[in-house]
Amino acid sequence: MTAPRSAGLFAPDILADPYPTYADLRAQGGAFWQPHPQGTGGMWMFTRYADVEQALKDTRLTKDVTRVRDVGEQVMPGNMLDRDPPDHTRMRTLVAHAFTPRVIERQEAHIRDIARGLLGRVTPGEGFEVMRGYAMPLPVIVIAELLGVPPEDRDLFRGWSGDFIDGSDFATATPESAQRAEAGIMALGEYFAGLIETRRAQPQDDLISSLLHAEDELGQLRPGELISNCILLVIAGHETTVNLIGNGLKALLDHPAELSRLRETPALLPQAIEEMLRYDPPVQRALFRAALEDIQIGTQTVQKGEQVSAVIGAANRDPAVFTAADTFDISRTPNRHLSFGRGLHFCLGAPLAKLEARVAFEELLRAFPAMELKGFTRRPSTMFRGLGELWVQ
Repeated sequence: MTAPRSAGLFAPDILADPYPTYADLRAQGGAFWQPHPQGTGGMWMFTRYADVEQALKDTRLTKDVTRVRDVGEQVMPGNMLDRDPPDHTRMRTLVAHAFTPRVIERQEAHIRDIARGLLGRVTPGEGFEVMRGYAMPLPVIVIAELLGVPPEDRDLFRGWSGDFIDGSDFATATPESAQRAEAGIMALGEYFAGLIETRRAQPQDDLISSLLHAEDELGQLRPGELISNCILLVIAGHETTVNLIGNGLKALLDHPAELSRLRETPALLPQAIEEMLRYDPPVQRALFRAALEDIQIGTQTVQKGEQVSAVIGAANRDPAVFTAADTFDISRTPNRHLSFGRGLHFCLGAPLAKLEARVAFEELLRAFPAMELKGFTRRPSTMFRGLGELWVQ
């Protein structure tokens, strides 16, 4: 089968609301070739649930770009997200102890204190911009404390991380935002290099000190891997949660009947969070994968070396898997969305993100018993889906 070729998925009007286009693409076969906006190369994009799930799990698709092409100097060399086993397994195992269910559960009370402290700054009866005042700082504080970043430095690395996200998307970046992205990632690297040396001299009860032990005494981290994985944890450790809170709240405000159901039955909140993740996922398409050999995904043959993108946002609305897929239903069950991935690269921080979201919504709904949407802006991206601003009253 010859898949359709399209250059339109990255257009600004489609990025604003991609779901009707996703439906058209699924109906047309589910796979299409997306040329690179700058005219060199492209990627196969898959939109049906079964194909996306296969792409996320298939070990014949490498996450390591150096296995399929010469890319020169990499932005974050040696981070676990961009590696295959055994390197991926080795690095993930070292970090995983910080994200076990028992460790995550112990953080709930502290996360609740952070949420209440942020909401305590809001003047009762006045409008509130949720993203900068709540959705962004909450997970930033949590991941900063986990790593051991001093409180006075949190805003710095949130800014650097945001610059990197906004300027590293090849389809939406401008020359100016790309320059800021490069500066941001360099600043993050320099910052963590300094913090690592501080922790090397004075270890603390934090993840960086634990990883230093693995690097220095156990020999389980190679030069450069510690810095790269700290940068990855900063970016991945809050970007998804920020977008989950923002997108999820907007979905509730857009569906007042569901918001009323949630207020009447608070026990539905864990299911509601799963539905937020499915309905408007923080990550719209998975990051780099490329074929190590010719492989079949659905009806499409992907040739060795070709890049593949799994469009999670489209798979989560596939009517072949989800009844009334375009309906926001906070009691939906089962709900096997793909928003945290599948297979070896399933999101390590998923339990923490869900806990942060649950606490964030519990406290937000308590503080705002009658909340209405007053306005919002979106951050343009082909990979992430999130809000720049979200005003409520």
